[in-house]
Amino acid sequence: MFTHSSSLVTLSLLAMSSWLAFASAVGPVMNQQPTIFDLIQNDPDLSEFFNLISRNELVPTLLKFRQATVFAPNNEAMRAFTGQKDQDLLLYHLANVALTTDKLDQSVSSELPGNPPLWIARRDASSYQYDLYINDARVIRGDIKAMSTRQDEQVLHVIDKVLEPIMTSARDPQLSNPDAARLLERAGSFNLGPYQISDFVQQVTSHKKLSVFATPGRHTFLIPINRGFEAVSRDKIDPKVIDGHIVPNVALFSRPAIRGRPVQTLAFSDNLKVTISFSNESLPSQEIGSRIYVQSNTLVGDFHHPRGVVVAQVVKANIPVRNGVVHLIDKPLIVIDIDIVNFLKVFEQRNGILYEFYRIMKDFATNFMEGITGAGELTLLAPSNEAFRKLGEKNLNALLANQQKLTEILQLHVIRRRLSSDEIIQNPLLSHVESADRHRRLYFSAFGPDDNITVSVEGGGVNATIIQPDIGALNGIVHIIDRVLGVPTMTVIEKLQSDPIMSKTHALAIQDDFLGRMQAYRDPYNPRIQQKFTMLVPSDDAWEVIHRTMGSAFKKLFMGEYSYNVRQILERHLVVGQELSINNLTSQGRDNYLQTIRGKVKIVFVENGGEYFAEWENIRARVVRPDVQCIDGVIHVIDHVLVQRREISVSGSERFTVNALLLLAITLTAIFWNARALQH
Repeated sequence: MFTHSSSLVTLSLLAMSSWLAFASAVGPVMNQQPTIFDLIQNDPDLSEFFNLISRNELVPTLLKFRQATVFAPNNEAMRAFTGQKDQDLLLYHLANVALTTDKLDQSVSSELPGNPPLWIARRDASSYQYDLYINDARVIRGDIKAMSTRQDEQVLHVIDKVLEPIMTSARDPQLSNPDAARLLERAGSFNLGPYQISDFVQQVTSHKKLSVFATPGRHTFLIPINRGFEAVSRDKIDPKVIDGHIVPNVALFSRPAIRGRPVQTLAFSDNLKVTISFSNESLPSQEIGSRIYVQSNTLVGDFHHPRGVVVAQVVKANIPVRNGVVHLIDKPLIVIDIDIVNFLKVFEQRNGILYEFYRIMKDFATNFMEGITGAGELTLLAPSNEAFRKLGEKNLNALLANQQKLTEILQLHVIRRRLSSDEIIQNPLLSHVESADRHRRLYFSAFGPDDNITVSVEGGGVNATIIQPDIGALNGIVHIIDRVLGVPTMTVIEKLQSDPIMSKTHALAIQDDFLGRMQAYRDPYNPRIQQKFTMLVPSDDAWEVIHRTMGSAFKKLFMGEYSYNVRQILERHLVVGQELSINNLTSQGRDNYLQTIRGKVKIVFVENGGEYFAEWENIRARVVRPDVQCIDGVIHVIDHVLVQRREISVSGSERFTVNALLLLAITLTAIFWNARALQH
């Protein structure tokens, strides 16, 4: 690597450019193709970048008379960039060799003094295409070829973000192209914005780990800022924790880093296994300017490094260094040194992903916050800011105005023990758990391929996805979810359409416009208001029982051949004009009849050992999900269809049945009149 000072390099380049200009003037004119300077000048989307070039004495000459590769930011990128626009910035976008995309390897040296590398990354966009990144900028137009006036090849790539080099506060030649170790040693000499990292540096030097940050190659370094140590004890930062802040052999800039994909850190051995991954507040967004988070996940821990996830916000991303990239983060990873309430309190000032949840607890539910402070081990399902935005302003304000309702909703998000995502995934029999709201349960499910399992939870009629699992705390676990549980935003019909456990019932309800007739039920006193519903919805597993025991009838039901029978079955499961909770149903006693669309049906609801059952004729169906709340009513999911074999074990369609009855009636009528004629 070159270590010349900026002034010497500039003088050398100016001398070379003067010689090239002179040689071009006295030599024969051989070039008829446009130079890379011409291409940039004539591209309207690169006018901002060209304006910067045209104000410089050196760069235009280089672009006319030499071999070069230029990574040119488009106008939108240039307007978004607020840093210093000078010669150093231009030189950082230039390389002195002509490289098409197929020749771009792991890095390419820039023309900035010290020749700091530009890091190359490829990310699959589809099975046959990939996105190409230069540091954190994506190539949006590539391989635009040109020719210098001396017949040297030139290549232009248009990028969507300005490449920002690491800048020093003083023109010190010793700081040109620093590695991560030099950045730590001389942090005060670099432009790190308002952030200081001296606390972490002190731990690195005291544990003699500085050499790790000088390792040649391409690595990712995650450096906590001083503010992050306000809630974390410094003596928790041991050599293993320091290793957990380094990802070896890959330079992970924020945009090309695949969201949610774990990568191994230096702290990955038999006794301690730590991975890190990147995420955004609104997954899977990777747009420029979106808030970025990094999480450590201690998969295998020990006494000093317990298992769990620690999430930190990236406060200054993508600082390029000679041996990779540095990200400044707002607190140390791996270290679990804070309880759940204090973990949430961190978001009070940073406006982070759980800011809205903490604000609501602090301003509207102080008793709830005090309750979980001394509650012992627990699991908190914490809705993200986006989850509260999905409620809409009207629903949110109504919730905040009802203290009792708000407390019930918050209690629904609490489990009185630790419940990790691994336990949910590895224990398929764990279908539900009790929430802190004594009357309601939470229902978990896991789905997807083994390398990308998604965990969802249903509570109070709302399905939420866990977007950030297993955040460790001293007194439990926090899972960040993408919806607020217990505040329904769907109608009964919309719930049928969207909930995977109800997909087969929805498929049948489409037949014979059953859903359309449901929508037609209106309040007799106000036709603009739809009536309330109580619906017993057989789960997909319930229909599988019919499939196993009455296979032929099941097939005909779902092929639409028994639409009349389907309607009769579904009407037995639907009450119109009443919203009946499971407590309402169990309190009615054994002599009560349920007023369904099919008329009065004797369905008895009983509770036994904390489980609820619906009894009809000789069928006893377990209520696997009671009180699934909707905007216009309530659903109770049952594990058995309320239907008898005789209702669907027929040999023809509805039309055949009607025709057979008609033929029988005609035959009996003929016999009657023939007998009467014989009497006369």
